Amino acid sequence: MSSFGHAQQPRFFGASKCDSYCDADGRECCDYDWSGAYVGLQGGWSFLDPNPVVSTHVQEDSDGFSGGVHGGFNRQRGKLVYGIELDYTLTDLDATAPCFNPAYDCGASSDWNASVRGRFGFAFDRLLLFGTAGFAFADYEGFTQVVATGVTYGDEKTLTGGTYGGGLEYAVSERLRVRSEYRYSNFGTEEMSYDRTYTVTPDLHSVIFGASFAF
Repeated sequence: MSSFGHAQQPRFFGASKCDSYCDADGRECCDYDWSGAYVGLQGGWSFLDPNPVVSTHVQEDSDGFSGGVHGGFNRQRGKLVYGIELDYTLTDLDATAPCFNPAYDCGASSDWNASVRGRFGFAFDRLLLFGTAGFAFADYEGFTQVVATGVTYGDEKTLTGGTYGGGLEYAVSERLRVRSEYRYSNFGTEEMSYDRTYTVTPDLHSVIFGASFAF
């Protein structure tokens, strides 16, 4: 028993900062410490659904590879881990199809998205199961194009909305962590000005894999 009232728990890479959150008998001590800042890279697959409000407005779904960066900060108390994370992702989401009026083609695309989120989860030594929720941002571009002449009516906006999801993260070593995650983002209702005004309610599904370096 240490002079601080609880047993110092062993860990592979030295004493854990979160030992200070143990109970009097040291029963809630963690072996791996998730506390502190981290940065990393991520990649995966994204799915964009424009969800046009009226059936005569054709906007095809699209999917494609996505990649970007993330960073954040965790605090740990016993098994509970909580913190904040930011990420920025480049995407290649683009689809074009004949409009309801076949004299036109209709298209929709998104080149990037970002988020600011809270994270909360439970650690089982080196394994962290977490949920996440916060604010999402994305660019959205659409158009209608006259097939015969190539005249294009386009509009582009930065969308804001909510995002939530969850996943798991594993500490391969003291500094290196790997993760897998699913997130859903919804951007509400947006009016786009093409050859006339169209209303869409875009949402984004993302399957993400990443690696982080902890400080």
